[in-house]
Amino acid sequence: MLYFFDSSALAKRFHTEPGSGAVDAICAGSGNQVLTSRLALVELTSVAAIKVPTGAITPEQAGKFLAAVVRSSRLNEFIVQPLLELDYAHAQTLLTRHAQNHRLRTLDALHLASALRRRTRSGLDSFVTADRTLSHDAALEGFSVLLPNEN
Repeated sequence: MLYFFDSSALAKRFHTEPGSGAVDAICAGSGNQVLTSRLALVELTSVAAIKVPTGAITPEQAGKFLAAVVRSSRLNEFIVQPLLELDYAHAQTLLTRHAQNHRLRTLDALHLASALRRRTRSGLDSFVTADRTLSHDAALEGFSVLLPNEN
């Protein structure tokens, strides 16, 4: 099965928190492939940085978190899909459609646009996010959505 992970879900792979067990199970599943957008790598850098001042992780743990992300990416444990110009245009359409009523945010719209492009091109089984707002919008766009927020 092919799963698209946004940053909030992919972060659970590299830092143990509620939902990490569900994310690990998907990643370890026989025949499962994990896809994310290039945006997730940028956002995961931000996630690591934000967790330090909040006390969730130490600076050393943040470095290990980021090293694990890079290592997993290089080992193709998840596929990084580049963002294309058409993703930005589609994100604008998604924002017009969902932002006023469902509070869809810009970066989430880019993740969703990237996932929609992949679904159109070669199929995509599920959209995985820990963000309830994004999960609602992904469902409105026809995705089967997984919310890995519990262990």
